[in-house]
Amino acid sequence: MDFKFSEDSLALQASTREVVNDLLKHEPHFHETNVVPQEVDATLRTMGYYGLAIPEEFGGTNVDKVSSALIQLELARMPPQFWPSIRQALGPIPQLLLLHGTPKQKDNWLPRIAAGATVCFALTEPDAGSDVAAMRTTAVKMGDRWVLNGSKTYISNAERGDVFLVFAKTDKSKGRDGVSAFLVEPQTPGFSMSKPIRTMGFMTNGVYGLTFDNCEIPAENLLGEENRGFYYAVSGLNEARINVGCQALGGSQIAFEHALQYSKDRVTFGQPLSSHQVLQHMLADMAMEQHAARMLLLEAAWSLENGADVRLKSSYAKVFCTEVANRIADKALQIFGGAGYIKGMVVERVYRELRVMRIFEGANEIQRNMIAKQLLKE
Repeated sequence: MDFKFSEDSLALQASTREVVNDLLKHEPHFHETNVVPQEVDATLRTMGYYGLAIPEEFGGTNVDKVSSALIQLELARMPPQFWPSIRQALGPIPQLLLLHGTPKQKDNWLPRIAAGATVCFALTEPDAGSDVAAMRTTAVKMGDRWVLNGSKTYISNAERGDVFLVFAKTDKSKGRDGVSAFLVEPQTPGFSMSKPIRTMGFMTNGVYGLTFDNCEIPAENLLGEENRGFYYAVSGLNEARINVGCQALGGSQIAFEHALQYSKDRVTFGQPLSSHQVLQHMLADMAMEQHAARMLLLEAAWSLENGADVRLKSSYAKVFCTEVANRIADKALQIFGGAGYIKGMVVERVYRELRVMRIFEGANEIQRNMIAKQLLKE
């Protein structure tokens, strides 16, 4: 088995690490003000990171999935607030547009996403998270319009959203087989947004509730076929789960780097922390788990690039990588002791930010259900 990466992939990874290391200088200011400096987004936009998943014909760079994973592993060493729209641009919406969008939808949105437009995935509802069949938002066809009614919740980056992919029931009698997907712009009459929902992490990104009150959109805003929305969501989330694994491991990597350096610098009882065997074992466990999770993740990305069915592998990667990342962040904070519990410390920030990774894009318990279901079919 050849574990070598292409020269292009390694060059992209190296250049991204250089960019990230430079942008990390802004993290102390961010912790003090909770404001992301404009230079951060300007740099990432100039470097073309918004178009990683978009073909060149639409203004993107269209890197392969392994290169994308390597790039995300580097980007995720930064606070997630530094690159929220890039995370969304690497999510399901561009891929679903490419696969199921009309020529007009592709021409309208893909170049804008590559240039930095923010896209939002609106599936979750107050009473329907993992249980899509319980969805209450509806879309009724009236002439050349669709009329949406209902609500969504926990929608990331909604305040800056340029377009929302909204899932709604178009045939209540069919459960999840009666769900369709629609492109909705926030200025549409009948569309409204809640105040930001305060969260444990991702504080400046903001998650919001959405309400649709007789919200009328053109019939042409239907994405793909009517009543196929559930299957589009599932297919899009396969890649999104691999991306979550990247984001989790990028966070745990920076926490590990800080803990490793701190263990060398911090002196207790006349010796560096790193001289104590218990610390050495903690560091060894962290390094082993990080490496194992990274290999699982990259195999899933490679399989996706080569057209394999990644339903199992994406769930493996999502569960294993997020849980490993949380364990590493916990150990990193423990190595810092009381200092790691102070606001403004990188390990404190990572510890908070990583917790949600085990929940979004399909809770880990749901992933285990899906894995078991596939295994028991065989």
